[in-house]
Amino acid sequence: MKKNTAVSKLLVVVITLMLGGVLNAQFLVPTVPPELRGKIDAERKGIHDANRIRTMFYNFGMVGDYPPDPIKVDLSVFHSVEVPKGSGENYSDGITPFVLARVTTEFGSTAYIMETGFRERQTTSPISNKIMRFEPRPGYFQEDPAVNVGRSIAISNDPRTWPSKWVDKLTDTDDPGWSESWNGYFGKAALADQESYTVYDDNYYDAWEFYPDSRDRTRRGLGLRIEQRGFQWANPQAGNVVFFHYDITNEGTTDFNDNIIFGLYMDSGVGGSGIGIDGVAESDDDNAYFERSSDLNLVYTWDKFGNGARGKTGYLGYSYLETPGNPFNAKDDDEDGVIDEKRDGGAGSLVETQAGILAYAQTNYDLAKFEAFHGKIDTRPAFKIGKWFTGDEDMDWVAEFHDTGADGVFGTNDTGEGDGKPTNGEPNFDRTDVDESDQIGLTGFKMNRIKAGVGAPTTQVDQIVFFDDGKEWPKKLWEHFTSGSPFDQALVQNYNIGFLFASGPFILKAGQTER
Repeated sequence: MKKNTAVSKLLVVVITLMLGGVLNAQFLVPTVPPELRGKIDAERKGIHDANRIRTMFYNFGMVGDYPPDPIKVDLSVFHSVEVPKGSGENYSDGITPFVLARVTTEFGSTAYIMETGFRERQTTSPISNKIMRFEPRPGYFQEDPAVNVGRSIAISNDPRTWPSKWVDKLTDTDDPGWSESWNGYFGKAALADQESYTVYDDNYYDAWEFYPDSRDRTRRGLGLRIEQRGFQWANPQAGNVVFFHYDITNEGTTDFNDNIIFGLYMDSGVGGSGIGIDGVAESDDDNAYFERSSDLNLVYTWDKFGNGARGKTGYLGYSYLETPGNPFNAKDDDEDGVIDEKRDGGAGSLVETQAGILAYAQTNYDLAKFEAFHGKIDTRPAFKIGKWFTGDEDMDWVAEFHDTGADGVFGTNDTGEGDGKPTNGEPNFDRTDVDESDQIGLTGFKMNRIKAGVGAPTTQVDQIVFFDDGKEWPKKLWEHFTSGSPFDQALVQNYNIGFLFASGPFILKAGQTER
């Protein structure tokens, strides 16, 4: 199967990962007390099923799963990126974000720490004797089983899953805790047909003499907090898409200066795990590749014979819509005509009249690149009305439509509503605007050959794990992703496979958030 043929027939599902953009100014995050950090007993499962895709997902970071009995799996209840919904054709054995960092320990040695939310390939802490994995924080779902009968992750279309008060909104002076309101990406307004929200951290990673927060030596891992959101729209144009969005916050006091990478690991399972039409376990005959041309940032996988447990299968693709940005290098990393844009810049200066806006853009932007990326400047909403704040770098915030205040909803009279200038949290500005970040894109791809399938041209395997099992995989992966050749070139044929795709390294200062 040739690469270009595979891309042209990407028919089935695109899991779109939105990563990127500096969100917060560099002020230290208050220390989080131990009782509000990640806990094993806070683990919950949810279901996304608002369009043609149905999948289970967990609040420690994993989307999809692998069944306890893979051959005799009950497809009426086990849905791991099932497309179309009700078909019994699953496409993945699990997907997780990962963070990989190279740090200096308290004793001066170098450590490579890799963190994930995956179901396997982890190791046990020599200190706590618990599996080191991302774990969910309390306060982001309804814990009372009499209310949240399904013990589900919080999801926008089921208020029974919402907590009585959202722990991250308790300090909101306008509406402390947002009781009885959805806590959405767009504020209180649930603009997707289905949006999920969960928060987890890396506090269980305690096997190294590395303490990310000088204020609190009980805080372990890399000191990271991850917000995960899933989105589905039922509109047919988005019917084969699930969006997952990750915000990574450095809650410690340690700066990561180009020594941290973010990415995703996917265990391919096109057609499910059982014995399918091909007469073999469908997880054992997959292929995968990537496509970077035309800024696709796309990784995709397919079954060698195009068959699944019950019928024909298509391609499962993963596309980065956002990646971490670099607002520090005085370069236009994403070639949109704007240098070092970021999502923590605030409103900026007011420029009035179309002539004034054009003059500013001609002086400070590469106008040809800007128009190639965004369209002619005279079509940009702020330009049309002749009133533009420079912090809205892509010129799409207009007070009449977007001056909602920080909660994203008109009529609540919250902070920033109706003040005539952009406020973080309002539509098309700072954290809610995909294009206000100098994104670095997809920077690496690594295949994990788990098991050779029947008829595979080779039996060579990788068996990558996320800890040092004597083969130094975190170090090897760091060296791969930071080398001059960070993309695997060989097209794998007929394997049980997983693969990692990465963005980085990038800068994550103390108190900073990246997507």
